[in-house]
Amino acid sequence: MLHPKHSALSFPGKDHDEQFCCYFRQHWIRLWYHTMWWVLQMFSILVAGILSFAVLDLQETGSRRMIIAILGALFIFWNMEFLCSFYRYFLTVIIITDRKVHRIKKTLLAVDDHHSIDLWMLQDIVKRQHGVIQNMLKFGTLILEAQESQVRLHFTPRIQEHYALLMHLREKARNIAIQTQRSELLGEK
Repeated sequence: MLHPKHSALSFPGKDHDEQFCCYFRQHWIRLWYHTMWWVLQMFSILVAGILSFAVLDLQETGSRRMIIAILGALFIFWNMEFLCSFYRYFLTVIIITDRKVHRIKKTLLAVDDHHSIDLWMLQDIVKRQHGVIQNMLKFGTLILEAQESQVRLHFTPRIQEHYALLMHLREKARNIAIQTQRSELLGEK
């Protein structure tokens, strides 16, 4: 479960005594909609260019330049939009250590969100897979519930493996917390 080669791995919010277990990004299906929309947009630019120059056969230079400028602006805008969604996908990471679950979300400029939850404080871990696609592709949502907070890990890939790992690590963290409390109580007496 624990990877010795990654035990010295550092990331924002990591305690010095935490040991890295695994990390994952959201399932690739999260990018499917954005990719198909991008393909449709690029195809529409291609069709508009062909229709404008081959079928309509515009002879006026000003009209051709205006159409090229509009198509070029759409091309740049739609590619930047796709690139932002691509970066958003890759900059959202869930890191599981032996003590905490860290959800790190970043964008290029606007968002830098880090949410951590202690494993020993988790009251419940809920695994949700709804629908044929989620069950076939083995992804879903993990809901980590503590006393006053809840962390939802949407589009979790290999959800059964991550669920089992979290259940195991939660029990291990609880046992360590109980042992620590007992040793503190015995030390006080």
